[in-house]
Amino acid sequence: MPVTSRIVLGEGGADFSRLQSLSGLVRAHGGSEALAWSAQAALALALAVAIARLWRSRAAFELKAAGIACAALLATPYLYVYDLVALTIPAAFLIRLALARGFYASEVFGVAAAVALLLSFPYTKTQVGLAATAIIAALIVQCIVLAARRDATALTPA
Repeated sequence: MPVTSRIVLGEGGADFSRLQSLSGLVRAHGGSEALAWSAQAALALALAVAIARLWRSRAAFELKAAGIACAALLATPYLYVYDLVALTIPAAFLIRLALARGFYASEVFGVAAAVALLLSFPYTKTQVGLAATAIIAALIVQCIVLAARRDATALTPA
């Protein structure tokens, strides 16, 4: 695997603009290999901490499952558009939760925007998959925050 890593991530053998990861974004915009690896490692560490906190929380299982599935996509430096089929997993958990409690307008627009970005991939030469994954991650965070606020309000005496 070291040869593949060197060719794909170090030398850009697979075209950095086609890598749908943070490290691909950094390299595609002229960043060094060290900067790309540092940014990807920092993101992976932040995601690990966030997921650990999420799974220890009282959040709904759907949010926990969506969070870990989305974090797995964001954490890897080797992410191509065909790997983003896995983005349907966090989206499905969000939809499952929304069907039970009702959809927020932002969820409808967010999922539509993520789909539009993925469909634009053949016509663009940038990390639209990373942007789509970030949108789904933002929707997950929004649902977690709104659920926590709703729970806090329910516990407050009137």
